[in-house]
Amino acid sequence: MSEQHRPRRARGGAVPPSPPASAPAPAQAEDPAPRPGRRKRIILISLAVLATLLLIGGIVAYSYVNRLQTVFEEERNVIEELDDLDDDTAYRTPEGTVNVLLLGSDSRGEDDTDYRAQTGEEGERSDAMMLVHIPEDRSGIYVMSIMRDLWVEIPGQGEGRINTALSAGGLDLAVDTVEDLLYTHIDHVVTINFDGFEDLTTALGGVYVDNPRPFAAGQQNPAFYPEGTIRLQGSDALRFVRERKSFPTNDHVRVENQQLVMRAIAERFLSGDTLTNPQRIFAVLEAILPYMEMDGGLDANTIVGYGLDMTHMRGRDIHTFTMPSGEPHTTSGGAQVILPDEDMMDLLRRSLSSENMSGFVRYTEALDPDSAGGAFTVSEDDDELSRQLGRQLGESLDGEE
Repeated sequence: MSEQHRPRRARGGAVPPSPPASAPAPAQAEDPAPRPGRRKRIILISLAVLATLLLIGGIVAYSYVNRLQTVFEEERNVIEELDDLDDDTAYRTPEGTVNVLLLGSDSRGEDDTDYRAQTGEEGERSDAMMLVHIPEDRSGIYVMSIMRDLWVEIPGQGEGRINTALSAGGLDLAVDTVEDLLYTHIDHVVTINFDGFEDLTTALGGVYVDNPRPFAAGQQNPAFYPEGTIRLQGSDALRFVRERKSFPTNDHVRVENQQLVMRAIAERFLSGDTLTNPQRIFAVLEAILPYMEMDGGLDANTIVGYGLDMTHMRGRDIHTFTMPSGEPHTTSGGAQVILPDEDMMDLLRRSLSSENMSGFVRYTEALDPDSAGGAFTVSEDDDELSRQLGRQLGESLDGEE
């Protein structure tokens, strides 16, 4: 039942008496049509409020992005000695395709001296090598690990381990070696010292890895990593990605572990409690950038442009896998190396040139369902990353009200 009407008090007078029950009800006056001037004022006020909210949001977003760009430009280290990457191999890939060569440093802590004694190698080596491939249509991101002991042709040097290209001719020769091996073009180069994993995983508050095998790492004060889901942070994360002597297949398992940690770092970074926490994002950048170097073309504006191109992606569109390889082999000089799988390498080259890496990944997964490759699991749903991040940001703002 609606509440009984209470007549308003007239200005300066008493409340008028109610009409007698027998009196006919007065005719109800029709609501006057809103005047055009009043309607226009309402619309203008609404538009002004909306414009103000958009302006404030835009200022906040611009300030946030601008600060990110400023931090990135101030902290990043540019590889000065690297030649121009826009060379005569650019025709091998479509104009919009992006290939980034990631090289991990060879610092190995207590294992470094032993490794050099076993291999007889001197000088700087790439401890880990990965190719990040982003197709022209931005349909996915493919992160391919390259075995460091892969026996390949190094331009001008003859055959050797692929990781010796760096010591033989610097980053330029390392780029040429990968370009010739895959018949592709490298657009950007990033080097990272794995020592940065300590600060990076700490800035993220730790990362979680599904460890497929138990093992111990380190001869002095060894760390034990049980099978199952484990949390890695600081020096524990660094030891996890460095360890190789505990495994019969050495480099294979080590590469798998590096992939596991890198995937965990990406998932942690793309999680709601990181992306909705500006201070944590800045802490992550400040933690990892001192340990990285990159070519001059990979500046803040370029990275933002790539990011805007890929906001439609889903977590399942980011894939990690290992370049196919053949059997272990002992060279005439006694070196333990890994031979390439020539048939699979031919297929890989054709897949890269034809922008069909999705088909290549599906084919390799069908051949070996237990392989280390996989897609990121950033969110439990299947929304685009931009919608996931927008919803996570909205939820965080709602929680602050």
